[in-house]
Amino acid sequence: MSVNIPFTKRSFEQLEKPLKRYRIHDYGQKSSVKGLILDVLPSGKQIFRFRRKHLGKDVTVSLGYFPNITIENARKLALKHASDLSQGQNPNEVKREKKQLADRERALSMTVQQLFDVYEVEFQLKIKTNERRPKSLRDIQSLWKAHLQSRVAHLQVGELSRLDANNLLKKILISKTVPIRNKCLSLMKSMYNEQEPNPFAKIKKLAGVKRERVLSKLEVKNLLDALNYEEQIYQDVIKLLLLTGQRKSCVFAMEWREVDHERGVWIIPTSKMKAKRPHAVPLTIEVMDILKRRSAEAVQGEKYVFPANRSQTGHIAENSGKGSFWWRITERAGLRSEEKEQNVTIHDLRRTIASWSVMRGGNIQMTSKLLGHSDISITASTYAHLDVEQVRAELGITTAELMGLNLEESKVDKLVKEIQQLSEEERRELLGRI
Repeated sequence: MSVNIPFTKRSFEQLEKPLKRYRIHDYGQKSSVKGLILDVLPSGKQIFRFRRKHLGKDVTVSLGYFPNITIENARKLALKHASDLSQGQNPNEVKREKKQLADRERALSMTVQQLFDVYEVEFQLKIKTNERRPKSLRDIQSLWKAHLQSRVAHLQVGELSRLDANNLLKKILISKTVPIRNKCLSLMKSMYNEQEPNPFAKIKKLAGVKRERVLSKLEVKNLLDALNYEEQIYQDVIKLLLLTGQRKSCVFAMEWREVDHERGVWIIPTSKMKAKRPHAVPLTIEVMDILKRRSAEAVQGEKYVFPANRSQTGHIAENSGKGSFWWRITERAGLRSEEKEQNVTIHDLRRTIASWSVMRGGNIQMTSKLLGHSDISITASTYAHLDVEQVRAELGITTAELMGLNLEESKVDKLVKEIQQLSEEERRELLGRI
């Protein structure tokens, strides 16, 4: 039903709720637009619509409610739709297509939390093919939960702009450290790798101060002295860290099946190595003594050299916080400082043996092989031809010097230990030469 009421703001404001819906047409004014109407509903709501014939059919386009939309704006919208229809575009079809596209995008879009979940699953698949390490997965899970999840998990993937990405990393830097900020950048950049655009793509890592903490002779002595007050398992694991120069993740997760007792070699599998290839570590007399004792004391069928029943991993955990065994040892040895940078970390033991080896004139190539650095361009198969004995001799000299700070051992005692490592044939040859 149509009624003859002036198409003005005052008229519309004075309208009362009708019993039935009726319609007011825009006409009789210089600015009137043919086809523009105001529908007055029984609810009292008033809505502008535009009606026009298109391809022989009536097309009605809803413009919006009065007074949210003024008469002037309603006329402008009506003129725009009239122009679209004259060019063959049906505003309702365009609106419908946009809605369908938005619905599809919503159906296919995901939150940043879901993006991380997918990244996590893909990471697990790469672990199975030895492309990535389980340790790396645990690291990113910890990083996500500690520094990123509460900040971005609830956001839609497409909502994060480059400015947002920069601000996120700035906030992390303010409350944390440069290394943590850089690790968060690497994780987010990797997660967004297949997204277009990647808001983290052009953000660069910040240069941090390279850590060069190396223990002095006195500090090593104090560390070894401090071990005597700890449980045997902690004494042993710290000595293995110091005397093998291997990463803490590898030493903590050391398995009996990786140790070749006959040859005195520890084969760290690809799955545990950053370099993504197996690594052969020659074991000195001091290390073999520890392993022989632990093997004799181990429960039958024990998987790990350093087991821990309360740990989720089944072996000693990487905990260096207050109250941990590493905290107690360094506190007792006087290796903790009010300046965080001066505190001795577990990784500093690895740096110490490498530095001592080089400083005392050791072969840099042999030291690099010992540490398993990825900048040595050799393949996994090369390890089969590695001169383990040459590396063992290099390591033996360094570890003997380290342990000599704490253990007074005669030349005869050292010689006996060396002879015990010889085969029967080598012992006969030695007797023949004396």
